[in-house]
Amino acid sequence: MWGKYRESLLAMTQRGGIEMAYRRSVGWVILACVVAFIAWYSMASDYSYGAIAGTYQYRSDSGTSMLILKKDQIFYQEVNINGKIQRVQGTWRKLGEGRVVFSNQFVRLPEQMVRPDGQADGEIEKRIGLFRSIHLNPDPGGPVFRRQTFR
Repeated sequence: MWGKYRESLLAMTQRGGIEMAYRRSVGWVILACVVAFIAWYSMASDYSYGAIAGTYQYRSDSGTSMLILKKDQIFYQEVNINGKIQRVQGTWRKLGEGRVVFSNQFVRLPEQMVRPDGQADGEIEKRIGLFRSIHLNPDPGGPVFRRQTFR
């Protein structure tokens, strides 16, 4: 009589231990997912000057342009169009959470339009929360500066 009771008690304890371990592992997975989401969201929602700052590259059949955005709102641009090299420095600012405006020192690229005041504006594109490119006059499909992750 006691043998059967002990066996059933042992079986219930082992089953409870397995269920508890399963619940614990599910809890850790849920916690890891929440932490990963919070980390991604904090990166994806960051549109600060420091997050946008970096080196961007434009390439076309007629030439190239490198654009360096500093978080102190200064940009450096080097343009090589048909062998003619120009280097300029100017200022930039962000508008809201997805637009950027460059001062009128910005060298105009082929197929690029400028605002009436001579400033160039663009739209910042993010993918998976990371800045990938700046599209100048994106509606008609103007030049695209792609972010360089490694120099």
